[in-house]
Amino acid sequence: MQKSYTFNYLKIYFWQGIAIVLNLLSMFIVIPRLAHNPAIYGIYVVCISANIFLTYADIGFAGAGYKYASECFAQKNLEEEIKIVGFIGFILFLFVIIFALTVSGIALNPRILISNINNAAEINIASNLLFILALFSPAIIFQRILDIIYGIRLEQFILQRIMIAASLLKILSVLYFFKNDRYDIVGYYLFCQLVYLSALFFCLLIAKIKYKYNFIVFLKSIKFSKPMFNKTRTLAFGSLFSTIMFILYYELDAFAIAKLFGLENVAIYAVGFTILSFLRSLLGVLYAPFLARFNHFIGLHDIDGLRNLYRNILPLTLPFVIFPIVSLALLMEPLIHSWVGNYYEKSVLIAQLLIMGFIYGFFTYPASFLIIAQEKIKILYLTSAISPIVYWTGIVLTIPYIGLTSFALFKFISMSISSLLYLFITLKFLDISAGGFVRKILGPVAIPLSFLILSLSYLNQFMPVEKNALNLFIVIATGGLAFAGALFFYYLFSSHFRNYTQGLFRKCFV
Repeated sequence: MQKSYTFNYLKIYFWQGIAIVLNLLSMFIVIPRLAHNPAIYGIYVVCISANIFLTYADIGFAGAGYKYASECFAQKNLEEEIKIVGFIGFILFLFVIIFALTVSGIALNPRILISNINNAAEINIASNLLFILALFSPAIIFQRILDIIYGIRLEQFILQRIMIAASLLKILSVLYFFKNDRYDIVGYYLFCQLVYLSALFFCLLIAKIKYKYNFIVFLKSIKFSKPMFNKTRTLAFGSLFSTIMFILYYELDAFAIAKLFGLENVAIYAVGFTILSFLRSLLGVLYAPFLARFNHFIGLHDIDGLRNLYRNILPLTLPFVIFPIVSLALLMEPLIHSWVGNYYEKSVLIAQLLIMGFIYGFFTYPASFLIIAQEKIKILYLTSAISPIVYWTGIVLTIPYIGLTSFALFKFISMSISSLLYLFITLKFLDISAGGFVRKILGPVAIPLSFLILSLSYLNQFMPVEKNALNLFIVIATGGLAFAGALFFYYLFSSHFRNYTQGLFRKCFV
């Protein structure tokens, strides 16, 4: 009999919910202070954007390792799991060294990365930020290893608790590094990196004790292993291609905008992109636990169980994707004005276009997990290639006419086009027609969504637009209340959501 992971999901969501609140506090406390100086904030965004490349330092092997380690966990084969994780650590180490050396070289001459930076103070800030990034880049090795160890057991909530404490320290440090006339962005970034590294070491210690993780075996496994390479390479190379395409599509905006439009336009785009990144993180939290469960079912050869889980995910997660995105889009103007001020008026449309591309997430996320779990490599190549091709082609054709907005517009268009393929994958796996999908999955959301749109469209005219914390709270609270109302209507009209919620309530409280 399959173990139920329902309470693990709830713990993950609870602690990640707290982490999200802290991220919001970080956005609404830290970003306004950084954005107070648009030029230096633009430098910070460009330099920190380079940190994103560390996320892909495994060249696809971490994703493949996560899949096979999940299967080993389901099969209770701890030694094989440790060997897989050790091999992933070796791959990460090789590419982190390359990254650190490259960033250190750029730090010696930041103009390589930022063309229109001439002020000596700004050059010094950029150099220091890049050197700190290079110095602490090995931390990503520990982060990815911990993500695998805790993630495949669906116990990310343990990791989350520690990182929440670290986040609190980072937020509180803003009061020290940015007060009165002080604007110490380098000191702030260094402190954040030290706190982050300390939290990771503590999480490693917990994993060793709680899971009896044999780190001697692990350390011996940090080497090239031909059997592990052969086991993971097919999926890893597919993931590598997907990673390269994603970088081209998602991670190069700040660099391209810095070259074409200058640092102040980077700051304008960064406000919208910050909201997009937050939303992407939110959806990642919502769906992350299911990736491990998909792999568990594949490891146990239980396709019926996987299909049943997939069928349940769609109606259960749909309102937590569509309702927040629509709320954000409708309240974007007062949100940005009360958050960072009227200077960022141009960020409103950009942010709206950026976030609307994720409205298909309730089926694109599960479909992408399915592709990886079933090792559909050719489909992985196809889905990965569509977005960057459409994105950059559209930008090249339209940037002379609509300028900065083209980056956001074609982010939305490319995601809309690729979502059609994910929808086809979903319909085929569930053996359901397009009409059946609309009727069973989308039908119950029609009235709740109408309520949300009408209520926020009416309330929007009363929203404050001056920058201050109280106005920001009013905007967020309005969106939250409208979301709660829409969710209540969805509870009434979706029998699947209602039955699951009632069953969960009985388990928790009866």
